[in-house]
Amino acid sequence: MKRAVFLASLPFLVLALIILPVSIALPPPMITTIFNDERNISHSNEANRYYYIHYSVQLSAYQRAEFRFSSSQPLDFYLLDRGNFDSYINNQTNVVTITASLGELQAINSFTPTQADTYVFMLLNSGSQDATVDVSIRRSFTELGYIGLGIAAAGAILMTLGLVLKPRAVEIPSKVLEMIKMHGRIRISELALRFSTSETDIELALLKIRRTNEPIFFDGSTREVSYLPRPPPPETPSPPVSREERQS
Repeated sequence: MKRAVFLASLPFLVLALIILPVSIALPPPMITTIFNDERNISHSNEANRYYYIHYSVQLSAYQRAEFRFSSSQPLDFYLLDRGNFDSYINNQTNVVTITASLGELQAINSFTPTQADTYVFMLLNSGSQDATVDVSIRRSFTELGYIGLGIAAAGAILMTLGLVLKPRAVEIPSKVLEMIKMHGRIRISELALRFSTSETDIELALLKIRRTNEPIFFDGSTREVSYLPRPPPPETPSPPVSREERQS
């Protein structure tokens, strides 16, 4: 069992060794900066006409993004999916925002989508003066690294079990034989207790031992096994010495 558990852990460890270098090569969560920008957003002198800047970010499901900005003038922040952003720039009225905040000089907005899509972070200048804005967008790496860590953990757990768990008696029949020889006669239940295993496991070990022609005997009525060494073969008497051989 010990060997089996150890071998079962090897595929996990091999897979983890393949995935983990990829995830390690990527920055830790929320350290992947995909935009670091400084822009100027003009103000508009026309009613209901505003200037804005936007950033499109491709996100997988449950891949977190963080949008930071600081501005010299209050700005309006909007987060939309790609479809609603296209509706906005086409002057359609059925635009649905994911989140929005108005009149902010600086803000940090985090977002974790439940489905993969392209999401648009937008800053709009609805004020009466130009605005200079610093923007930073960071994105967590995908679930690849988490999978690698999970596989490595599973492999490590299995390997630990393989190193800690005792092997079954059927895998070490020589130890069972030594115990029987030491006692001469011992119950199956006692052997199972000493090896922390089942009586069936001990019986399988005994079958392996008997295949090696060891003189063990099992009493089904008492559930005892005994070791009875075979007596040595009788010595063959030496042939009589002839008279000539004696005289010589």
